[in-house]
Amino acid sequence: MKWYRSKWFIVIVAVSVCAGGSYAYFGGKGKKAKAAAVKEVTVDAKKGNIRFSVSGTAQFEPKDTQTISSTENANIKSINLTRNQAVKAGDVLIELTSTSLESDLQDALLTYEQLEKDLNALQQQEGLMGVKAPISGKLTYANNIDLGSTINKSTKIATIGDLSTLTVTLPFFVEDASQLHKGDPVDITLDGFMITKTGSIQSISKDPKSDGKGGKLIDIEVAVPNDNSMDAGTNVSGSVTIGGRTVDSQGKSALQYLKVTTILAGTTGSISVLPFKTGNMVHQGDTIATFVNDTLADDILTKQSALERQKLKVDSAKDKVDSLKIVAPFDGVFSTDFVNKKNDILSNFRVGSKVTNGTQFGAVASLAKMQLPVQVDELDLPNIKTGMKAEIKVDSYPGRIFPAEVTQISSVGTTTNGVTFYDVVLAAENKDNMLKYGMTATGEILIQDKKDVIYLPPEALQSQKGKRVVSLKKADGTVDNEHEVKIGIRSKTQIEITEGLKEGDKVVLPVVKRQQNLSQDEINRLRQQFQQNGGAGGAGAGFQGGAGGAGAGGNGGAGGNTGATRTNGGGGTR
Repeated sequence: MKWYRSKWFIVIVAVSVCAGGSYAYFGGKGKKAKAAAVKEVTVDAKKGNIRFSVSGTAQFEPKDTQTISSTENANIKSINLTRNQAVKAGDVLIELTSTSLESDLQDALLTYEQLEKDLNALQQQEGLMGVKAPISGKLTYANNIDLGSTINKSTKIATIGDLSTLTVTLPFFVEDASQLHKGDPVDITLDGFMITKTGSIQSISKDPKSDGKGGKLIDIEVAVPNDNSMDAGTNVSGSVTIGGRTVDSQGKSALQYLKVTTILAGTTGSISVLPFKTGNMVHQGDTIATFVNDTLADDILTKQSALERQKLKVDSAKDKVDSLKIVAPFDGVFSTDFVNKKNDILSNFRVGSKVTNGTQFGAVASLAKMQLPVQVDELDLPNIKTGMKAEIKVDSYPGRIFPAEVTQISSVGTTTNGVTFYDVVLAAENKDNMLKYGMTATGEILIQDKKDVIYLPPEALQSQKGKRVVSLKKADGTVDNEHEVKIGIRSKTQIEITEGLKEGDKVVLPVVKRQQNLSQDEINRLRQQFQQNGGAGGAGAGFQGGAGGAGAGGNGGAGGNTGATRTNGGGGTR
């Protein structure tokens, strides 16, 4: 922009100098030349529409593009790509394989499963800080169990004998036993009591034994229902009836529990409560021992923490293995040209080929929405916001306008020839697929659009002492050379007048006053004033009414960017 402004400054100074010389020449000719020098030109204040916009030219590119590249050092397992092809989201493009990554995942899973088992065991122990009677019966604590005793999972706490049915094994002569059968009744007599109970044969042994007197005996197991009048350990004898005669057993035996349940601690710690004594009767569900473990809670927390850390390792290993299968991120077109336009890089890859992390195969681009990254002058940037509407004209489709929207505004500019530009991205739908990658187009960003406003041409305004003034021609023919107005938006050929004029008012266009040769100090002052006022016709007496001069914000001077055009420059083009 500086070179452009300097160019205009030089031209204007040259005009001024020439004008001064002409004045000196014609001044000597007398009053006739002086009287013919000025011709009054007026314009009317009109009412109409003003459109304030900024435009730029660039090439289309897809809005969504993703490079397809190797995620790990691996071998190609399968490749389903050609140099240019349409793809759908989720299509498998390339499958890689890595023995080391797959092994790492398997090891991580095995470690996780073991930690999970360990944690479950600890949590089960926490729930087993006491044991309950699994059946009803007679309780017998183990000999080494007492309050404060240290226990582990396999420590035997007690046994419970089921008293509902007792058994006894009695010997009978072989010849008698051979006539008996399972289920036959047997009368049981308790030793020392005149009480007889009736049981039934459960089994008959097949192995005879000697009675020491030359006879042979067979053991018969008898089950005796208990009405709580008997207990294990009581000696009894038995008798059966065979063919109308009574046959007695050849010896006595002690009654035994038919069912005995052993109770283990199932956890670690120490015994804190033993609510029963050996020999007490207990019912199913009674707590027969309570334990404490001061470290179990901490052990559980430690194991949970280890499990969580291992889960992260499993997830990381799984992500790496999953990333070996590279899929299309969205519907679109795959092409190697997005990363290498000169060569078909896919020709380098075959099944079994080794690739390194980051190796590029091409890219997938979605053509459903295209974007145009136009460059905008730094002076126009504050007026542009994301979401603003825009229009795009494509060189390939004359007369057609594609609606667009500002989606991105760069925060880092690039400077060329002293002028700084920023990229502003316009996005447009591509439903009919007419917009192609690389097409040249011009985007116009609509900053403001006003209807039925008063406006003047830019050259009608002047700048004096920080104010905008015009030369208003009054009804009586006189001219108010310092009539103050206030301005609004502007276009190339129009500036909005918000205050000071009404439709139909006549304004006299200012003329360039001739001036003699300028000193270097005067030139410097004029240059500074020209730059501060943006080329607005406010550069002192010698530059009143300069092109591009009276725009809003005072920055409407000529610019040098061929890629971006601002249409708010008070008649100038930037």
